[in-house]
Amino acid sequence: MSERRVPTWYAATGLHGENARVYEAFQRFLHNLPLSYTELAEQVGVSQPAVSRWASDVTHPSLGEMSEAVEIVRSRLDEISREAERFAEVLRLIEEAMRLYDLEEAGRADLDPHQQRITSRLRSELDLGA
Repeated sequence: MSERRVPTWYAATGLHGENARVYEAFQRFLHNLPLSYTELAEQVGVSQPAVSRWASDVTHPSLGEMSEAVEIVRSRLDEISREAERFAEVLRLIEEAMRLYDLEEAGRADLDPHQQRITSRLRSELDLGA
């Protein structure tokens, strides 16, 4: 069985219990990534097997590698959050367009010109005819 590589800073601190908790938290972090180990490895500048070894507690990353990994994931989460907000807005617009379309289909003639344009565009996008 191979020995686990222990960074110098880990051995030098004398706070092995705290370091163990940091590594455990980092392992949980790695198991819940919004990207693959390969993507993370490329961005941190290490190999994919290195990230896999970190996740399985075979080796430990340096503080710099951990910090960089967290920053990469934070950036990705910000990006995911922005995309989710845009997606939610698109869904809201689709729901509004469908509501207006349903009103028009029900024979309600009180749609304003903007609402009529939305329903016309929805009809053409869905190839429903004019």
